Amino acid sequence: MKDWEELKLIKGIRALAHRPGHGVLLGIGDDAAVIKTPAGSKLLCTVDSIVDGVHFLGELNEWESAGKRALGAAISDIAAMGGVPLYALLSLFLPARFPVRHIDMFMKGFMSRVREYGISLIGGNIAGMLGSFAADTVVIGSAYRGRFIRRSGAGEGDAICIAGITGEAMAGLDLIRLKDTRSYPVLVKRYLEPSPMLRESIRIVDSMSPTSMIDVSDGLLRDLSHILDESRKGAEISLDSVPVTAGVRHAARLLGKSPYDYVLTGGDDYVLLFTVPEKRYRSRINGTRVYRIGKIVRGRGIKLYEHGKKVSLALHDTGYVHRG
Repeated sequence: MKDWEELKLIKGIRALAHRPGHGVLLGIGDDAAVIKTPAGSKLLCTVDSIVDGVHFLGELNEWESAGKRALGAAISDIAAMGGVPLYALLSLFLPARFPVRHIDMFMKGFMSRVREYGISLIGGNIAGMLGSFAADTVVIGSAYRGRFIRRSGAGEGDAICIAGITGEAMAGLDLIRLKDTRSYPVLVKRYLEPSPMLRESIRIVDSMSPTSMIDVSDGLLRDLSHILDESRKGAEISLDSVPVTAGVRHAARLLGKSPYDYVLTGGDDYVLLFTVPEKRYRSRINGTRVYRIGKIVRGRGIKLYEHGKKVSLALHDTGYVHRG
């Protein structure tokens, strides 16, 4: 990208983010943003990357959806800590002769999420590159009421819960690949435009006081393993309690897969997976169903049960690794 084109693009992005948020002393236009924080507050910082052909399919011209995904995935990390997002920084990596209309649509999607979640875009960077389009999104948030939820607090006997349904995003991706986007458009949208569970996260923290939490981006089993590794515990999962939707079953039939390939190993759902003491479990939060799918046990590893009997599943993979 030529220097004058980069300057023009920066000015355009600055115009989109013209309203600095609360506490922003200096936003886009200088070497760094300046943020004033309340004394004693805890800031949460995360970064997430998306690459064309790996995390989204630019060939479908879904650039507005890619912009929503870029910010949504990063915000989901804040939600997974029980936090509140405040600020974002965006870095764009652009191939030579990259179409400006794609950038415009990407930024349209990105800024729609900025407005939706009431945060401020306060800076970033633009660089040329060889290969595919890519973007890095940094999100800075604050711990809700000074408390943040880690992965390492799961205790023996805790209930394992998911707020929402897993597997639908990967089922949607497979439907896109099969050009069967009309049968279950809600699944297609789940993949193209994942939504972080911010409101649900705060309500879960308020009403259930979870002992650990993570967002499901790499698959239910893989992300549960992160909690178990950090907490040094094991898990028992009841497959009878894991929700499987009609859309997921439809995609599984078309692909010759088991529905469990989606609900246990499919990624990009960005629902919340967390643990709570049994007495604090609630079946619904903020209008979202919360499924109790198992319990934390002594030892290590994950054991699967169906109809009360231990089972072994031949799954295609143990988690989604963003292969596109």
